[in-house]
Amino acid sequence: MMTQLRIADMMKAYAEDAVEFADQMDVKLDYTETSLKDLDLILQKFHDELPKGWRKIFNRGPSEEQIAYMAKMWGGYLGEIIVRHLGGEWKASEMDDDTIALQIGEAELYPPSRVYRRIMNGAEDSVEDYYKILKLEQDSIRL
Repeated sequence: MMTQLRIADMMKAYAEDAVEFADQMDVKLDYTETSLKDLDLILQKFHDELPKGWRKIFNRGPSEEQIAYMAKMWGGYLGEIIVRHLGGEWKASEMDDDTIALQIGEAELYPPSRVYRRIMNGAEDSVEDYYKILKLEQDSIRL
């Protein structure tokens, strides 16, 4: 089991990787709430690259391992925005030690899992909308 400090350091490193990766795409991520719009655009590009329908036969697209890495990297960035603006601490989930979570009050959030769903499902799982809901509910989260 990883310690909470090691998990926090790892997720900060993933977030920094996300900033560098975005920079290579000519997108500046700066940990502001408004940068979530850019994060959604980046994640939409990955979603669009997933083969759908009959294209799956000819194009396997990114591997599950590649998608999982992207979910951790971009999830680290999403989580760091949450930590910086709403609070919280990185930790191993109480449900499963292999799942990375953010603890805010009594609530356990899963930014990498949220990003994974965004990549797989597209705009219906917008990270910007997710954050807006968290921000609206932040008073009840801190109970």
